[in-house]
Amino acid sequence: MKQSRILLRPLLITAGILMIPLFGNLFVEGWNWPWTAFAFLGALLFGAGVAYELAGKTARVGVTLGFAFGLLFAAGGIVIMKYLNPAEDVAGIVIYSLLLSGLFFAAVGFVIQKYFRKQKAGREG
Repeated sequence: MKQSRILLRPLLITAGILMIPLFGNLFVEGWNWPWTAFAFLGALLFGAGVAYELAGKTARVGVTLGFAFGLLFAAGGIVIMKYLNPAEDVAGIVIYSLLLSGLFFAAVGFVIQKYFRKQKAGREG
């Protein structure tokens, strides 16, 4: 049961999120996503969901907080870039910077949490 949940929850959440642009394609005039955009976003969301599920087994708090901090850090950088260069289209850089920054800070959160676990085990033992 637990093994199937690792893939089932991210799959259902990804399908639910992809319903928004699907309905936009069907009912909103001028909203035309190609199938490659759906495939790319689906792979990105599903991969992030599976990574979250797998990371949740070992270090949920540190990794989650690190990933959230990384997303906020990258989002702030993107807002600053957009403010400084309003004519530039930053959409292409958004996905990569958010993902890379989130993953980097998730790794940092994992290392910090592991360090504090060792310190706690040393004090108790």
